[in-house]
Amino acid sequence: CPDMRLEPRRILAVLFPSMLLFRGSTAFLSPLALQHASRPLQLAKTGLWVTRDRFVGPQFSRIGLESAVTGRSRQFHVSMIRRQKVTEKTERNAETGGEISNRAKFRQTPIDPRVLAQIEQSRVCSPMGKAMRYASRSPLGQEMREKEKSFKGFARPPLYIDIPAPVMDMIGDRKKDKLTFIAGAMNMEAMPPAGLPEVAFCGRSNVGKSSIINAVTLSTTARSSDKPGMTQEFNFYVLPRKLMVVDMPGYGFAFANPHKMETWKLLFERYMQSRKSLKRVFVVIDARHGFKENDKAFMDQLERTRTLFQVVFTKCDLVHSDDLARRHTICMEALQGYGKGMKKILMVSAYTGAGLNDLVADMYQLSNKEQKKRVLPQQA
Repeated sequence: CPDMRLEPRRILAVLFPSMLLFRGSTAFLSPLALQHASRPLQLAKTGLWVTRDRFVGPQFSRIGLESAVTGRSRQFHVSMIRRQKVTEKTERNAETGGEISNRAKFRQTPIDPRVLAQIEQSRVCSPMGKAMRYASRSPLGQEMREKEKSFKGFARPPLYIDIPAPVMDMIGDRKKDKLTFIAGAMNMEAMPPAGLPEVAFCGRSNVGKSSIINAVTLSTTARSSDKPGMTQEFNFYVLPRKLMVVDMPGYGFAFANPHKMETWKLLFERYMQSRKSLKRVFVVIDARHGFKENDKAFMDQLERTRTLFQVVFTKCDLVHSDDLARRHTICMEALQGYGKGMKKILMVSAYTGAGLNDLVADMYQLSNKEQKKRVLPQQA
């Protein structure tokens, strides 16, 4: 290598990696490079001098050298080195039988290719920007957007499209047929009489129960807030002549006094034991965290009262598809111990509307079955 004033990246590309050795943060010339470095070489525009022994000048770490060679940012190489250290630590713990962290255990969970394909097909992990671009290019999305220009009764999420006509009739395509609030109850006596089939939404405080109800019914009736514990009572809503929807108070952390939370706990059990019109409880779970201890305690309560329930993952647009597939596998294994838990997990995003078609199809099926039971004896 003569002392030609070349661009630093070109010189580094020649030297790295076969002609450099590293010790800590110092880069040394390898034996292969010694025969070509008879005189000091200055790396143009860097202030560094290459000699037989070392780089002389400002501290030049391996991260900085790799950044100069590859053109990637320093933060990229820092994250890669951290990931490599975590992997090496996990492998050492596995070899020595040491304790593995929960994050490492989660990363070791195998990904089911069928679940991953389902996630990618439903676009449930797509962020809002990507979801809106897809909806704008979809002919069906363009058609629905043209129909809704003159109707101000609801704001439909971009991926909540291709709704069948019977299902649309259930959730209402006119403002007067939309979700309607009928009662708020803190005791069994204040609840409306059982008539229509009921589905209830429950989950931890601030998990997004009210947001899912508004999104799936294309309404803004259910009150939602960023503040945990805004639902302070059993809120009963009705889809006219079709279905009763119950928004239950959240368990876990909430801005409510302990006495009121204990009252909710007792009311939960009485409601699930005595409400004959209750067909299913949708247990809403944050897809970023999976089952928490209070989620498992609530599902144990549903199992004791022999109440059919189904798990719904929400906020899926905030999770990477691989992590969501791992979370699905872990939760499905936990559901095997519940006889009343349905062995199908719904994955939705109330923000983008992805996955809501499966949820509303189940709600329609429950309401339709109950109506057939009431109509068939009259026809006979």
